[in-house]
Amino acid sequence: MNKTSTNKIAVALGLPRKVADLLVYAQVIHDAIAANPKSLPSPSPALSVLQTDIDTATNKQAIAKTRVAGAVTDRDLAIKALKVDLNNERAYVELVANADPANAAQIVEDAGMKLHQAHARDKPPLAVKAGVTSGTVQVVAKATKGAKANDWQMSTDGGKTWVDIPSTTKATTTVANLTPATTVQFRQRVLTKAGLSDWSVPVPHVVS
Repeated sequence: MNKTSTNKIAVALGLPRKVADLLVYAQVIHDAIAANPKSLPSPSPALSVLQTDIDTATNKQAIAKTRVAGAVTDRDLAIKALKVDLNNERAYVELVANADPANAAQIVEDAGMKLHQAHARDKPPLAVKAGVTSGTVQVVAKATKGAKANDWQMSTDGGKTWVDIPSTTKATTTVANLTPATTVQFRQRVLTKAGLSDWSVPVPHVVS
């Protein structure tokens, strides 16, 4: 069942780290899928296989608590097999959900899982933050592929005039000796094979 997925709807599994919690979670997934045969008719692996692996891992966990030689290793192998089962079930649920986008949320819920929520945000084109010492700031731009140089400028009069800051090869620069409590604007442009880009939108920063 492990295939490279091009699905647009992603399912989150969120496996617990603690063995006891993982065993409970695995049983919840099994029981949820078992209770919804109409929306999830052909789980992979089969629920009988998943239940067997849950029972095996549970037994191995109980033996591991007795500290019998080799018991922990056996338990870890059983847990590893169970995690493979759960990841394969997730992949199956994801395929079913993508085949029926209108009911995807319900299908995922029927499996005891959740839709993956994307929290990542695009990096801003330009960001300014306080440096390690007073009067110092660090300016960071979104890296441009193939960039040969990054040009920087700052303005202390609201953008009426601009002062050049030494160019850098990396998309970041540090500016020192600024007056605390004043507002300074920064902008950046990049040099590539195609030439110079336009200046970025100025970003103001109150110097600390």
